[in-house]
Amino acid sequence: MRMRTKQTIALIFCGMTAAGLGTAVAATRNIHATAEIKGCDDAAVSGSADLIERPSDEGIKVVDITIRVSGLKPGKHAVHIHETGICTPCGEAKGHFDPGPHGFSAPDGNHPFHSGDLVNIDVNKGGVGYVHTSTTRVTLSPGPLSLFDADGSAIIIHTDPDTYCPQGDVKGCAGGARTACGIIKMKN
Repeated sequence: MRMRTKQTIALIFCGMTAAGLGTAVAATRNIHATAEIKGCDDAAVSGSADLIERPSDEGIKVVDITIRVSGLKPGKHAVHIHETGICTPCGEAKGHFDPGPHGFSAPDGNHPFHSGDLVNIDVNKGGVGYVHTSTTRVTLSPGPLSLFDADGSAIIIHTDPDTYCPQGDVKGCAGGARTACGIIKMKN
């Protein structure tokens, strides 16, 4: 009888472990979002952004972001995630995504510490730019850092490079005017 009890306990334990692993496996599925990027005032500017959330080895959510764009002037351009998913006009995307408990979305203030601050995109002489970067400052899944809050989010590409504001709150240090915008949408 004692042997049978151990077997039953072992079977229950194994069943619980398998059920738990099934949940963990389901939770590690990548989440994918996209944005169609269009020029704010220039119809020749177009591109796309792909965002993929994946778990890291440490259990932290990482969002890989790949942006391809054409029609921009050569050189570096600032790229940020903005707090509202509106691109018409581009100014309606509001400030930089920064939902933290002391969030401050003013583009040139608290920069480069906003959740939505990304690296510059480098555009070649033909007007084509590409950047691939990763961030742990945002998520695509539900939660306080989700880009899919009540009013969504947008990718903005600016006219000038982001200097990352080493002198503090200096007008234009985060890239200046908005050149292109794309509303971030969950990919089905």
